[in-house]
Amino acid sequence: MGDSPKGQRNHTDKINNNRQCPGPAKFAEVSLVTLVKSHSLTAMNPETKLVIIVAVMGGIGLLSPWLAWVRLQALEKKHGRKLLVRGINGEQAAKIILLRGEIPQVDVDETSLLFSNHYSAHEPAIKLSSEVYHGKRLFDVARAARLAGHALQHRDRKLRGIGSWDAFVVLWGNAWPLLLTLTFATGGRWVFSIIAFSLTALVITIGHFIRHQIVRDAARRGEIALSEARLLDGHPTDEVEAAFLASRLDHLALPFTRTWWKLLLFRSK
Repeated sequence: MGDSPKGQRNHTDKINNNRQCPGPAKFAEVSLVTLVKSHSLTAMNPETKLVIIVAVMGGIGLLSPWLAWVRLQALEKKHGRKLLVRGINGEQAAKIILLRGEIPQVDVDETSLLFSNHYSAHEPAIKLSSEVYHGKRLFDVARAARLAGHALQHRDRKLRGIGSWDAFVVLWGNAWPLLLTLTFATGGRWVFSIIAFSLTALVITIGHFIRHQIVRDAARRGEIALSEARLLDGHPTDEVEAAFLASRLDHLALPFTRTWWKLLLFRSK
């Protein structure tokens, strides 16, 4: 017997549906072509990728001193109010370290200058702010001890020009916002200017971290001297570590903390 009209219609509808709905293989092929076309429209050329990568790395370099400062503020908030159990101040701590290191000729001076809390190798002298000079907090003593550690390095001829480098990064921290503004004002060559600026920022940041090893050694020397003098007794290890970490973060944050724009934006801190 022949197919009924109803059966023929069902068979025809099935054929039409098969023609309208592609199979899994056809669907995968269409999806792949669409993906490739979409990617080709949105893909960046290698030069653009290079510019973005270099700019991001330069931006990270510029942000690193600010991140160090943020970390420093967190430590100050958590441990900064703790007084040294032994009751000495920053000046006395520095002088004790100098005497134990047999370099009493190094002066410990109080200064009200903006660029305080540094070791002046050409005098030689430790320049302390009034807060650190008279301060009896554990953080104040740790800062003075780290600077006295630089005097010990100077004695051993291991200072390696850290003062000159610090002056340079402070200059860079004050200058880079102006340089960045000029970079965008170079007209059609701004891409090359951005690359040059970002590479400069990255190189200076790497150099700052390399020089920071000198600061780490100075802080270690200061901590050892205070420990041997039993001046850190009564403080748990985490408090001592936080205080000397803060003394090192002071250095990492230099390109931010000693700038005109930091004073404008963060006057109260």
